[in-house]
Amino acid sequence: MKYSWIALVLLLCACTSGPNHQEQMVEKRLWEYQLLTHLNHFKSYPEEARLQRLTGMVRVAFVVDAKGNLIRHKIVSHTGSDLFVGAVEALIPAASPVPAPPPSMLRKGEIEVVAPFVFCIEQGACTGSPPQRI
Repeated sequence: MKYSWIALVLLLCACTSGPNHQEQMVEKRLWEYQLLTHLNHFKSYPEEARLQRLTGMVRVAFVVDAKGNLIRHKIVSHTGSDLFVGAVEALIPAASPVPAPPPSMLRKGEIEVVAPFVFCIEQGACTGSPPQRI
């Protein structure tokens, strides 16, 4: 009987301590959407690439702290012209700070994310994948 009460108390504590997995997933998806929306406000299509009708994608890994500051970044891969790499290199510092990540996503006060920056002349012709947590 003594152990039944302990099990019940532990179960109740687990049920009421913080957001559940489903809430964390919703919180994560919302933050990913806010992050990409924010970053895309700073993205500009290089004029030379536009004139040549070039398309491409740049994947960037970057670290965000608890306040949304972009701590560091690196280009992971890219397709198309180096003009797109230059555009993304200019965009990253200009976009900081970004929306702060949910505390549940942080590890040691930071999160590393890989995000695609897709450059397409025609809307809807190109798609990117959502950011990925590393």
